Amino acid sequence: MSESSKKPMMPNKVVEVMVDSIFRKNGVKPEEVKNTLSEKQREMLREMVTDLKQQVEEFQKNNASEKKE
Repeated sequence: MSESSKKPMMPNKVVEVMVDSIFRKNGVKPEEVKNTLSEKQREMLREMVTDLKQQVEEFQKNNASEKKE
């Protein structure tokens, strides 16, 4: 498996851990949330996850470029 095929997996895992941590910290159970969220709230969560993924990818790029220097 090449390194480029591994990279997309890392941001997803980091985001999942962050979201899960936030939910647990605030006493939110994902199973219950799935049934009670409005479509607008779902969209906002999707946007948040997308933003987090982009931030993690950017962070990884910056770390990789710093290590090369």
